[in-house]
This record gives sequence, structure tokens and C-alpha cells, in this order.
Amino acid sequence: MKKLSIYIFAFVALFSLGACDNYLDQESPDQPTTDQVWQSYEAAEKYLASAYSYISANGWRYHEYYYLPQNFRADDLFPENGTTAWSYLARIVGFNNTASDGVPSELWTNWYKGVKLANDVIANVPEMEMLSEDEKNELVAEAKYLRGFYFLNLQMNFHAIIMPVTVAESSEDLQLGTSTKQQVFDQVVEDLAFAAQHLPSDWDADQWGRATKHAANAFLGKAHLYMGNYQNAVEAFNKISGHDLVDGDQYRGMFDGTLEQNIEVLFSRGYTEEQMDALGLYHQIGVAMAPGDLQGGWNMASVSNYFMNQLEAGDVRKAASVLEHGEEFDGQTIEFLNPEFKMSIKYVESLESISINRSVVDIILMRYADVLLMQAEANYELGNEGVALNLVNRIRNRAGLANSNASGTDLRDEIRKQRMIELIGENSRYYDLVRWGIVKEQLEMAQQPYAQNHEEKHNFFPIPLEEVQRNPNVEPTPGF
Repeated sequence: MKKLSIYIFAFVALFSLGACDNYLDQESPDQPTTDQVWQSYEAAEKYLASAYSYISANGWRYHEYYYLPQNFRADDLFPENGTTAWSYLARIVGFNNTASDGVPSELWTNWYKGVKLANDVIANVPEMEMLSEDEKNELVAEAKYLRGFYFLNLQMNFHAIIMPVTVAESSEDLQLGTSTKQQVFDQVVEDLAFAAQHLPSDWDADQWGRATKHAANAFLGKAHLYMGNYQNAVEAFNKISGHDLVDGDQYRGMFDGTLEQNIEVLFSRGYTEEQMDALGLYHQIGVAMAPGDLQGGWNMASVSNYFMNQLEAGDVRKAASVLEHGEEFDGQTIEFLNPEFKMSIKYVESLESISINRSVVDIILMRYADVLLMQAEANYELGNEGVALNLVNRIRNRAGLANSNASGTDLRDEIRKQRMIELIGENSRYYDLVRWGIVKEQLEMAQQPYAQNHEEKHNFFPIPLEEVQRNPNVEPTPGF
């Protein structure tokens, strides 16, 4: 991931697209050096690397603009006063947000910047006569993977989205109307299917973090699952090979920096200690999740009692995901001022990472455990209960738990429970509740502090107000 991160940093620094500007209003960032960019494989590859940069953000922007909206609105992680003390964050987690709120607007803007860069590659690489067809297909496939990834995340988060698939040549081209959900998912499927066909199975070690055909099939299956196309989802998941679950005694290593590059991770956002100072690549999840009495933490969220009550005795994921009062962490016994506090420790590598406000544990965007649970869900919906049970038992066994014998709706509930436990803090739970249609009941059951505020309109963010004001072809989202 080191070389890829350097490419990203260099190109973003050179072609900075100011964060306060709207993506659709930007000139193509390749304009200052068009002749150089599209004249060699190496230059095009470096330009493509810059399209990865908007998957996440660095420093405080990551936990506020990415991690918080994706993880603090469900029944497993509850917002604390480090979040609710700030009105612009409190509105998001308290389901009082409006179209003018900056947090979802940041997601909208940044993911569209990623789409823009991917579109540049898709449009220009096929015209590079010095490249072979295989080289063209591989570069375009990686760009389509990223575009599919961005469109999928936009559709998961917003009531409606715009879908630019070409490079704008006039101001009129920038004023697109919204696409239907079906149109978006059709484009996502098309992009990811092309990526799965033309991307390599793996890359050299120094290119860790780049998209592969297996990551493409994982997100392709996810897109089909979200649309209820269960057979297509199963077929995409079945094409994934070369990945497996790490052993239970290695589980914590995926989240504390000691086993970041492993057989389970299909796609991640990489950080290293070397890049923390040289390139400014780090996040602050450690200090964000810690309470104030632990190395000056910011107390932004805690693990809910509802989540804790779903755990079974002996589950290795508990110690890897949650720190409680009186337990050991980083060689020290931790005593919280509030002994009832439960801290999420995914992506928290040490006490030092909390005290210096910087963590460099890779952020996982897709891993094989998620694939197995999505595969189990799709098979259950198809009536293949035996297959679904075997898949969910692989997750249970790795966690140190005995096989389940559940069937019928009990099996469905077991799959859903395992998704919550396995993927806490991994940008999954709220979106699962939305697609299952059970957000309100789960928030009330878990006694989420703002459950009473949740309405169906809060399942998704409204189109940002600045997009509505800028684009005459976009209507305001009803209810906001």
C-alpha cells in the first residue's frame, strides 16, 4: 500500500479539488498536464491511484465525515457527549438533520470527486495508442471498480443520486438530473462485472490495497443482495477464491495493526507509521472512541448494552472489539471513570495512538467474513437453508462458538445477529437495518437514545442543499 499511498498523495497535492467546492463544478484535474498523463502507462496508473483518495479521509475528517454517519446511528454503537455536544454532529445521530448539514454533504462531494477521476481514466485510457488492449482493460477495470464503489456508497446513503458516467464537456453536462435506484444499481453491476472480468486476482505486495477481481465480485454480490437479486449475488460470491477466514487467535490482529495484510481482507484503506508524518496519512478513531479519562479521549461513542447482550460466552470477537472496565489493554489494566462504559477498540492499536491523536490501523472496506454472511443471507432467501447454516457456522466456529442448528426465521435472525457482532464498527449495521426494513423497531428495542426521532425519511440523507441550489434539474428531497 506504500507506493499507492505515495501516488495518491502526490496527485491530490498537485490537482487539489478544494473540499468546499462542488465536484460537478470542477474542471478536470488533469488539465495542467494532459499531455503527460495520457502519454504513458505509468502516468495513467498514477493518475488512477488518485481516484482512491476519496474512499476515506485523513485526521479528524475521517471519524466525523465518514465513520460517524456510517456507524453511530444503529443499535450497536451509541453516540456519546463527544458527538452530541456539537450541533452539526448531534443532528446526524439524533435524526434531526437537514439538507444543509455538512456531514452528508462532505460524503456527497468527496465521493463524486472520486467518480470524476475514475471517469477521466475511463474516457482517456482507451485512446492511448501506446497501450496494449490488456493494459487498457486493466486500467479501465480498476477505474470502473472505483466508480462502482462510489456509486454504491452514494446510493446506500442518499435518497437519490446523480450519475455522471462521462467527462463533462460543457456547463450543461454538469447539470444532471437524478437517476432511479434501478438505474444506479444497473450501472454499479455493469461497472463491477467489467472490473471482475479484467482485474488481476492479486497485486505485488507493495501494491496492497488496489482493487482485485475478488474484491469486485464481493461488491458485485453486495449490490445484487441490496437489490434482492439473490441468485446473482450467490453467483458473484461463488467466484471469489484465494480468500478465507483468519484463525480466531489472529482475529484481533486485523484491527490492531499486527495483521493488516492477510487472507481475509479483500479491500482496505491503508496507513503506515512511515506515512503518518511524511504524508499526513492517519485517522483518529482511537482518540474519538476513548472516554475522556482514557488518555484524553473524545468520548464520541460507546458500545451498547444491546450489543453486549447478544454475545455468547467464549466469543473471541468480544475481546477483539470491546474494552470494558477492569480489562487489560496494551499491557495495562483499564479503569474507566464510568465503570459501565464500553469502548469500541476496532482500529485502535495502542494507548499511545489515543494520546497522540493518531492511528494508522488500516480501515477494512470488505473482508471475507462479510462475504460469507452475505452469501448465507442470499442462500437463506433462496430457500437453501442447509447452505446458509453451514456458512453462518463457519463464522461461529471461527469465533470459538458451537454450531447453530437454527432453521426458518430463527436462522434468518442468527445470520442477522452474526452480522452485527462480526461487523461492529465496520460501516455495516445501519445499512443492514435499512434494507431489512427494521430500523425503528431495532432502535427502540436497543433503547437507542434518539429512537423516538427516527422517521422513515431518515433511512437516507437528503440531497445536499448546495446541489439543489446549483442544479436546476435536481429537486429538494421531500421532508427535509
